[in-house]
Amino acid sequence: MASGLVPFPALVPVNTVAIVQGRLLEIRADAGYRSVPDAEQVIRAIQRESVKVSLPARTVIVVDWRRCPVMSDDASARWIDQMRGNNARVERSAALASQKSSIAVLQFLRMVRESAHPDRRLFFEPEPLIEWLAEVLTLEELTRLREFLAQGT
Repeated sequence: MASGLVPFPALVPVNTVAIVQGRLLEIRADAGYRSVPDAEQVIRAIQRESVKVSLPARTVIVVDWRRCPVMSDDASARWIDQMRGNNARVERSAALASQKSSIAVLQFLRMVRESAHPDRRLFFEPEPLIEWLAEVLTLEELTRLREFLAQGT
């Protein structure tokens, strides 16, 4: 390496949780959840963000799982517990996944099913997800949803 040049750091995938607009809870799972502590870290962030939505309003969740690798069995089980425990605070929850990993897709489908919430769904394309969540979002939340999904491509 030439003197004075600094190597560019590799981009490390991370998980993020934020409410940027209204009651739209955005979760990006690029790093995935290889262990229960990985899941717990994001669950705590969800709890911190969820209190920004005052009752009786409920959150509308969007999860970007397009880059999420297969989870450990323990992490997946912890997520299902969290999802069930959070059901009363959720109006709708939509996850966007890639069909590149059939094992991950099966895992995501099982998690959505076992969450026992009738308004949690898994999508493979952004537009049907956007159309479904648009039914319950404000114009500002819908605009932010589109921005969030576009950032994940």
